[in-house]
Amino acid sequence: MKMDLSKIFWSKSRAKILEKFFLDFYAGKNRGFHMRWLSRDLDEQINSIKRELDNLEDLWVLKSKTELRKKIFFVNPKFYLIEEFKDIFLKTYDPLDAIRAYFKTQNLLEVIIVNESIKNKLIEDGKAILDIFMIWEIDREDFALFLQSIFFDKKIKFAIISTEDFFNRLSYGDKLIHNILREKWNIFIKDVLKVKEKLD
Repeated sequence: MKMDLSKIFWSKSRAKILEKFFLDFYAGKNRGFHMRWLSRDLDEQINSIKRELDNLEDLWVLKSKTELRKKIFFVNPKFYLIEEFKDIFLKTYDPLDAIRAYFKTQNLLEVIIVNESIKNKLIEDGKAILDIFMIWEIDREDFALFLQSIFFDKKIKFAIISTEDFFNRLSYGDKLIHNILREKWNIFIKDVLKVKEKLD
């Protein structure tokens, strides 16, 4: 069967839906999603989500089942381009936008450093000491759940320390802190303490 790819990649909404499904499939789950959850998670209108899901099911990309009166969609394991689609979304997935959006609501943090290698975390672990380094205060449980959702349970290395502890460590020349701050490919998303200026 020859597939008309223009019928698959024809809208931003559809691309977001496919990315969610195939990354979840890559993570070894393929647990499926119902349309209302996808509407909230992807910030798309429910009618748009329903239309896209139904179309993708018609194309045999997705299948569905009913659980507790909810229609659950999941990747059709017999879809003949499954490996190719998985590779496309793995190689183009960039979680940095979601990370930046999350941190906009974290007003108590004074420094946020994200290592750019985190963009490839679904494919390789990378050699960074930490993926994310933060100073001051954040809800660890909420943050861990957020990371779990955008990295599909892939382990992300992060650390949070208080401002006092940070300056104490700097004062006695803590090598670990020094190495973390000077890590290659660091992105300073927030820097109230002007740490980057001090490094320069």
